[in-house]
Amino acid sequence: MPDTPHGLLGLIQSGWTQIMAIVGIIWWSRKIDLRTKDHADRLDRHEARLRGIEQQAQAQAILQARIEEALSGIKITLDRIYSQIHERK
Repeated sequence: MPDTPHGLLGLIQSGWTQIMAIVGIIWWSRKIDLRTKDHADRLDRHEARLRGIEQQAQAQAILQARIEEALSGIKITLDRIYSQIHERK
């Protein structure tokens, strides 16, 4: 009887390192896939928050422009009142 085993047991024994390498690669790739999905979910959440912040910044810029316009109108009115009072004196 030869030293080389035959059948399924012989095949498993001769390819044990390859089987373990394949299992390791499958485990490693699954781990990377799960991390990628987790990071994609986090990125989606961050993008949603960023959109909200950008909308708030735009709303604040519009509000600031309105306030500046109102202040400018008040200044014009005060300047007109001041000049009228100054002319009366």
